Amino acid sequence: MKPKPVVREPMPEAELVSEFSGQETQEESPVESEEMARRRVRKAKVRAAMDGTVFLDRGMRKYGSLIVYVFVLALLVITNNYLSEKIIRESTQLKSELKELQYRQISAKAEWMRLSRQSSVARMLDTAGIKESVVPPFKIKEPVKEKRRWWSSGKESAPED
Repeated sequence: MKPKPVVREPMPEAELVSEFSGQETQEESPVESEEMARRRVRKAKVRAAMDGTVFLDRGMRKYGSLIVYVFVLALLVITNNYLSEKIIRESTQLKSELKELQYRQISAKAEWMRLSRQSSVARMLDTAGIKESVVPPFKIKEPVKEKRRWWSSGKESAPED
């Protein structure tokens, strides 16, 4: 860590002091000249960054393609992150919609089962004026025809079951 510089009252420029006071300028101390040199370097760096001359520097020309490559990769990673979050949100929404549709299907199936019971059908038909039959259903059988065989004339053949 660097020690903090001692804060002194601001002094007017040495040239201005000498003009108005009639005194000759004194040499600056080495500590103050180093401080001024650091400030000049900082100002020069800030100016170079602001006006773009830092990009014309030899090091920037050497590593410029790498910097652009890293920048493009960072953009791709950010884009990929946004797209994956969007897909996850859509997937979550579709899952909740699927669950809702499953609940609807279960309730519709239960309603259909309730309405298709014999007692429910009879109740609905009563309101329409149709009564339920009290005679149980029976099968209508077709009489069995005699089959003619090619070896018999038809009179001798017996009916088959």
